[in-house]
Amino acid sequence: MRHKWIVVEDAFVARGKGVLLEPKFAPESPPKGTFEILLRYPDGNERAVKATLDFAHSRGNLAPFAMIRAFEIAESDVPKGTEVWFDDGNAAKGNQ
Repeated sequence: MRHKWIVVEDAFVARGKGVLLEPKFAPESPPKGTFEILLRYPDGNERAVKATLDFAHSRGNLAPFAMIRAFEIAESDVPKGTEVWFDDGNAAKGNQ
């Protein structure tokens, strides 16, 4: 089933490969390893890219927050307002 994870507020390059997408969020059942996400742009176009989740370590009883790290794109390829969709039925395929 496909789920909308976030609407991009910012995209930037940080340490490591790929582009980090904000906002941070707390996924219910986070996939492991590399998986595919669908970027749905404000103009209606779509693009599938590989991604991983980067988790922030927090103190207390808070849920772990994640940021999406998208690969094979530049930060300029992900404008504000882009929707990020994840299909949990395809999660296992991304790890191969």
